[in-house]
Amino acid sequence: MDDTPLSQIYLNNYFHLLGITILFYDHLLTFQDEYWHIWRNPRTGASSLFILNRYFALLSNVVMTAGNFWAFHTVELTATQSCQHYSTYRLCSLIGTQVIVGLIQILRTYALYRRDWRILTLMVLVAIGLSAGAIYVAIGPTPGVTLNNGCNITSPRHTAIRYAFAWEALFIWDSFIFTLTVVKTYRERFQYTALVGANNLLTLIVRDGAVYFAVMACAQCANSLTYYFLPSALIGVLSTFSSAVSVTLMCRLMLNLHRRAPGAHSEPTATTLDDTGYLMTTDLGFAPANTARTHADEGNETIELQLRSAAAKTAPLPWFAMPATAVLATVLVFHMHKPA
Repeated sequence: MDDTPLSQIYLNNYFHLLGITILFYDHLLTFQDEYWHIWRNPRTGASSLFILNRYFALLSNVVMTAGNFWAFHTVELTATQSCQHYSTYRLCSLIGTQVIVGLIQILRTYALYRRDWRILTLMVLVAIGLSAGAIYVAIGPTPGVTLNNGCNITSPRHTAIRYAFAWEALFIWDSFIFTLTVVKTYRERFQYTALVGANNLLTLIVRDGAVYFAVMACAQCANSLTYYFLPSALIGVLSTFSSAVSVTLMCRLMLNLHRRAPGAHSEPTATTLDDTGYLMTTDLGFAPANTARTHADEGNETIELQLRSAAAKTAPLPWFAMPATAVLATVLVFHMHKPA
């Protein structure tokens, strides 16, 4: 047993339980919307990312929760070695969760900018730069702290301060995405100033983006401060909480867009806009996109369909990016945790 106060370790576990409680409870609250808007519609890149985001976080947090209270000891491995392996898994899970959320943010912003490759290139370059910086400053050994039932990781202060940059990089990324969203919606609002429906959708996008940014800014800044000021056993105490809130809010944002889809109701149907400018629904087939609709409806549906159409057409991007990112993160994490 180490000399870390047990009260700090218990407090760490309590904050972990707070995070997963929010995640699981919101899953129950929104499962009906998920069923009608995701599972009952044809699978697209956006809906696949929604499922990946939701259930990767759900399942990985179940394992992490068990690890926080499990007795880490086997015949082959010492308790310290087992705890080291668990901490590696936990870090990989947190990285994977944030990668998925980041891909969804890129997809939403790319669609909002009407699949502008310049914006996509800019976002990818910023993401690579922030990720490289976070990995560079965080590389280093991390000592483990074992408890009779559970595993908690501590770090010396100089190492913890390096880890804080990873969360600060996430704050910079969220600020960047929110800025792009506000700039684009501000311009579009003037372009569609006469279309009430379009403005309602733009208001929804800005509102959801503002809520996500405000909540995540508070969570990420609070978690970053733990690396600077709290005792070693409480460093990163809000990591699970921040990750769970990020996943929860992103799922809410995606469900809100699905609810705003043209014709959304208790049994929604998929709606897309093809390259010829025709509106396509699973119930009605093809019809001219401007038939029997007001100008407000046209503006509202045009922007919404661009978001949904871009999401479907950019499906290959997440799938070839995820495996490479996961492999790279795993290799780097194992390097970070090798003995000094």
